[in-house]
Amino acid sequence: MNQESIIKQGEAFYEAHLSHQQIDTPCTFCPDLTKEEAYAIQSVYVKALTEKQGYHISGKKVGLTSKAMQKLSNISEPDYGYMFHELGFFNGSSIPADKFIEPRVECEIAFKLCKDLNKEKVSVEEVLDATEYVIAAMEICDFRMFREKTQRTVMDSIADNAAFGGYVLGDVPVDPHKLDLAMIPFIFEFNNRQAEVSCGAAVYDHPAKSVAWLAETFYRVGDPLRAGELILSGSAVASLPVSAGDSLRCRMGQLGEVSCRFV
Repeated sequence: MNQESIIKQGEAFYEAHLSHQQIDTPCTFCPDLTKEEAYAIQSVYVKALTEKQGYHISGKKVGLTSKAMQKLSNISEPDYGYMFHELGFFNGSSIPADKFIEPRVECEIAFKLCKDLNKEKVSVEEVLDATEYVIAAMEICDFRMFREKTQRTVMDSIADNAAFGGYVLGDVPVDPHKLDLAMIPFIFEFNNRQAEVSCGAAVYDHPAKSVAWLAETFYRVGDPLRAGELILSGSAVASLPVSAGDSLRCRMGQLGEVSCRFV
């Protein structure tokens, strides 16, 4: 894919974000799209959000790290993208459903970094040492692409900024050294009924291992994880579609709970 096509596709994602009108997947036009080209498309889209909408990057995210999410999406490897302050919500927020095109909610552990992770190889221990605190979170996924017409690939997902739509943070920050993150429970409730139960180990075997993978990935593209950034480590449970009137809660043991309602 040449530079002109990359810019055109990135701008198409931005227009889809504004208009709430979905577009065809990039791989529809370029079946041999590479990850480098997909990230270049994502970069055009992210730049448009920051320069034209005034969004501010709050951190980065990794997705599709659990078997539940890989099975749901039919994609067998992680994706990655950026998050924005303007799309963050407090615990218990009422969120307008019409802010999104095709929202789904998943549950994650978020890492607040206090040190850069700027190296080619990153260990779980280095992630924990670089983390000020971990906190319960929900991610609102959204899709600027049609998903029924063509099977979405990991390249498509990367180009679409890893389907990022927004996030909700809990209010119990905890030192990660005081927890066994692999054993953190995820009790996901949808409209006051239990939907799914999982634990931190479902996320790439350990949520900090997922963050280490993300750190290595963003190091390779020249934008390493930095102190002050918030990192979403991926969902331990399958995402659920939501619409106005739906309420969601995830109880996460020592991390307390995180909840929201769509209106």
